[in-house]
Amino acid sequence: MGAAGQLIVKRYRLVRALGQGATGIVWEGHDTLLDRPVAVRQVLLPSDLRETRRVEIIQRIAREARHAERLRHPHIAAVHDVAEEDGELYLIMELVRSRSLDGIVAGEGPLPPGRAATIARNVLSALTYAHASGVRHGDVRPANVLIGHDGRVVLADFGIASLAADPAFGHAGGGRTPAHGGPISRGTAAFLAPERMERPGDGPATVASDLWSLGATLHMAVTGKPPAGVPGDVPGPIGDVVRGLLAKEPRKRLSAEAADQALAELETPPPASARPRGGSRTKVIAGVAAVLVAGAVGGWAVLRPGPAPGETGVPTAMAAKVSPKPSATPSKSQTPAKTLKLTWYKSDAGWKAGVPKDWNRVPADFAMWWFDPKGRGQLTVEVTEQSGTDPLGALREAEAMLRPTVTGYTKVRLKSSSTKYGPAADWEFTWTQRKASDNAHLAKGVAYHQFRRVISTDTTTSVLTWTTTAADWERLRATQRKAFSLFKPPA
Repeated sequence: MGAAGQLIVKRYRLVRALGQGATGIVWEGHDTLLDRPVAVRQVLLPSDLRETRRVEIIQRIAREARHAERLRHPHIAAVHDVAEEDGELYLIMELVRSRSLDGIVAGEGPLPPGRAATIARNVLSALTYAHASGVRHGDVRPANVLIGHDGRVVLADFGIASLAADPAFGHAGGGRTPAHGGPISRGTAAFLAPERMERPGDGPATVASDLWSLGATLHMAVTGKPPAGVPGDVPGPIGDVVRGLLAKEPRKRLSAEAADQALAELETPPPASARPRGGSRTKVIAGVAAVLVAGAVGGWAVLRPGPAPGETGVPTAMAAKVSPKPSATPSKSQTPAKTLKLTWYKSDAGWKAGVPKDWNRVPADFAMWWFDPKGRGQLTVEVTEQSGTDPLGALREAEAMLRPTVTGYTKVRLKSSSTKYGPAADWEFTWTQRKASDNAHLAKGVAYHQFRRVISTDTTTSVLTWTTTAADWERLRATQRKAFSLFKPPA
């Protein structure tokens, strides 16, 4: 069995286990050759298999994975490579930062028909593309439908999914789903087409069986449970789509084209201000690309600005009292001051922070803000119920969003770090504000300095952001260090 730190075929390093299921373990890994994160599925074959059966399964996995390697589609989790080390097989796949559909339904309840239709239509586009390429999936179910942190819908486990129906792995399965490490799993059997259930292990995946599994997945999305026979518990037009896909006879099932047309009519139109499909949901606020993981919505949420000045008494000092063109660096005569006096703030959500005593606290939709009344700095704390965050990846995405929007961006540091609470990453940088932002209390033409830390625990993600004018950075630096060191995520 693999171990954290192990190097596979002198290229793929195992970082940490994400989950385990009937067919093996999925690891977060790192491709040392291309310097990119990957998912590594370690296939664990039953120990009591005869050698001939073992060789047969390994050859089948390798063959199907090679077929899946050629699939490149925005709604398919790509298969990059197949590797063998010490007699064990590893599949190298795209790492999708996400929550599974079954995890979302378990946490939030059944989805509205419009949202479910959008997800199902994206999965259907992935299946249609794969089928046209001669590849069948074989294990379409909510556990393998991933909703990315950027809103992308991805169908995972091409090249390995057919093993789920193999008797050697216990196709009725339960337990933790390996593709995502989600909180629940729905057994494979509930999502296998009738013709495959009649011949477990010998019933090959077909276009029609994949469509039936999509219908069962859609049923789960809108009702919270797998279907029992041809269900009558899904009302309205989306119920017609579900029943059409779940027809017992393969030849009587709704075709992919008909299903796509029906689902398109049910999709909820995006808001007029929404970005085009495929774009990031992360917005650039106040010249800083702010990334916040929010478990309540199942993905990356927007760090929203605090209330506008005058609406809730937010001080305007940050925008109004700073020098219009301060120096980017402190003068030689300026010396760092002692740490400002801090006081404890205890959140109802369970986290605890040491914050400057005389700064004004202002709640926002997704964060708590503290503002220096003299307009020299601000502190933001955001804590969300999202596990499995990649702190460094989150900050790199934020940096990519920031750079085109500001003037004079200079990176001081962007690197992983560690805390006693879990993995973390730090991002420190300077920039000049291109446009005034009253909501975030940033002034046009002013040079700013920011330090951001992301901390990932088993259950939460915390984002600490400290922003000052560049001229005040050194004077307030000791306070920033002390405040960050005192922060305690929820127990």
